[in-house]
Amino acid sequence: MKMTVAGGCGEHGRNCFFVKGSNIAFIVDCGLMPGAEMPYPYLSKAEIQAAEWLFITHSHLDHTGAYPWFCDQGFSGCVVITSETAKQLSFAPKHVCLIDDMIPAMSPGLLSEDLSVVWGRSGQCAGSVWYEIHSGDKSILFSGDYVEDTLAYRCDFIRDRKADTAVLDSAYGNAEQTPDAYRDALVDTLRVFLELGKKILFPVPKYGRGFDLLLLLNRNFPSVPFKVDEHLYGELSRIADMGDWVKPEAIAEIKRISNIEGMTESGESGFVFLSDPQLKSFEAQKLANDAAENNDGIILTGHADKGSFSEQLIESGRAVLKRYAVHMSDNERMGLEKLNRFEAVVPYHR
Repeated sequence: MKMTVAGGCGEHGRNCFFVKGSNIAFIVDCGLMPGAEMPYPYLSKAEIQAAEWLFITHSHLDHTGAYPWFCDQGFSGCVVITSETAKQLSFAPKHVCLIDDMIPAMSPGLLSEDLSVVWGRSGQCAGSVWYEIHSGDKSILFSGDYVEDTLAYRCDFIRDRKADTAVLDSAYGNAEQTPDAYRDALVDTLRVFLELGKKILFPVPKYGRGFDLLLLLNRNFPSVPFKVDEHLYGELSRIADMGDWVKPEAIAEIKRISNIEGMTESGESGFVFLSDPQLKSFEAQKLANDAAENNDGIILTGHADKGSFSEQLIESGRAVLKRYAVHMSDNERMGLEKLNRFEAVVPYHR
């Protein structure tokens, strides 16, 4: 099999990989690069139309946002996806293969005569997975956005896997901090704001680190109230249905948190969660501007897209970037390599 990197290497976003074998062609992920002049994967119409399968690792736009464009370019293959990820998408794929309905996690299964797959949960969010894809005597492993040390999400560790090529998350590059160190630094920053009686605004993804943050903050500041927007409130209401993806002890802990309520205009101190990490909506930008004017805290815990309102807040000093670990660093990626048997490794997401 020959792999073409169509995005996601040497950049944060546009994650996409085209693989062609003697009898098969498929794509893994189809992400956007927000803020770029050409935001779509670097694939030709012929390559997109040749792909019989599109494997989606999880729902985030830097892994799925180019799907409508793929369809415009003539993609007519089957989208391999988990049932939970399918629920999260803002679009409905035309032809879907729900991998978790067909093949149990960590067990090999056939998708066609020329294609077999093993998949596991990757710890990034509910529905997120890694894939080990086989065709003939060749195999490629795609980690997706992979994190083992997570408070909320289940992860099927990548161990003793064998592949000709492994495409591995290495988003944090040469950073040396551990996930615990990132968490401790975030807690220390929050303590300063709370001692001043300030509210703290958290723009978070619709799906992903929000649950982890909720657990971390409740464990360290159990008396501080939470306010969450309508989307996140709905996600919390269905937490019990995510048992395949969220750790049972995390579900039980989240259900015991009594001081979570919907968004209000209250001026009390506390944590405010918005499911808009780049602050795209007018409402989110107004809340952020109001917080900045009141000298409240605005904490960004992930990547700020080029040209986004979140990036503007960081560059103007009105928001603080405190990373919450949801990817691997180079050191973690190299440690993972030692626990497996990969002939070649392609670091991605950086």
